[in-house]
Amino acid sequence: MRNNSKLIFLVRGPALLLLLLVSPWTLGQDLPPAFMSPAPVRFLLTFDDGPSGVTDHNPTASILDQLADNPIQAPIKAIFFVQTRFWKNGGSEIGQRLLRRLHDEGHLLAVHSGTARGHINHTLMPPEELEQSLHDSSDDIRAITGEAPRFVRPPFWAFTNTTLDTYTRNRLRMLMYDIRVNDGKSGGINYEWRLRLRVAAEMRRMRERIEQGVVPVVGDTIPLIVVFHDTNRHTAENLQVFMRLLLEEAGKQGLAVAPKPFFDDATEVGAMAVARSPDFLKWANASGLGRRYP
Repeated sequence: MRNNSKLIFLVRGPALLLLLLVSPWTLGQDLPPAFMSPAPVRFLLTFDDGPSGVTDHNPTASILDQLADNPIQAPIKAIFFVQTRFWKNGGSEIGQRLLRRLHDEGHLLAVHSGTARGHINHTLMPPEELEQSLHDSSDDIRAITGEAPRFVRPPFWAFTNTTLDTYTRNRLRMLMYDIRVNDGKSGGINYEWRLRLRVAAEMRRMRERIEQGVVPVVGDTIPLIVVFHDTNRHTAENLQVFMRLLLEEAGKQGLAVAPKPFFDDATEVGAMAVARSPDFLKWANASGLGRRYP
């Protein structure tokens, strides 16, 4: 029998050489046991923390370019959870232009932070500051889109009963995610096999959750919400790699993928987000509040 194992040398830290023996199964090469998914999956892409205010090689702008035109599926519409007033993000001139571009190109704007202090944990903010932040960010988004935002994703994915009540008073639905590829944690090592390991692990977890009925069928599809960070250059540089790996690893787990694996209509994106948001509240109620979403 032919041995398809590969030797990969990885240097981490000074004078440290680690030898890894990586089998094809570890890299997601083997087919899992037979599994029939109840419906095809589609991936709803979401982005946190932006828009980026940098002038050179702006990652948010690069991501928008790729969502509009790429060899996998074009166009793709996404939800961007934005910081509207922080000087490094939406509070900058570049950030303001990108917020308008996000809307003009058919993406949904949602609340992440509306305070000039930036990416602040909602659970650590005084109640009046959180109220003001949500009010200001909603006003900022409404000024661009003409409509109040419907969704919020708290910084650090941290929430409590109190913050959830505050979201509800402000008519915001908390929307978390199913798949996290740790795009914001490059660790200096961004080889594709490393990205594949992470995506493969996430898709195995998704298969289990679909088998258990935790992730529901909505209409005729299973919408899986993926979180990225559009302020991260690593994300911008590898977005199409991530997208391709999502499709490949879903197939290896026996998950049927819809003919259009990503969403291309903003109305449908919003409807899927509305349908899925209660699932994360169920998780919160079952797990106990005051926790950071995993």
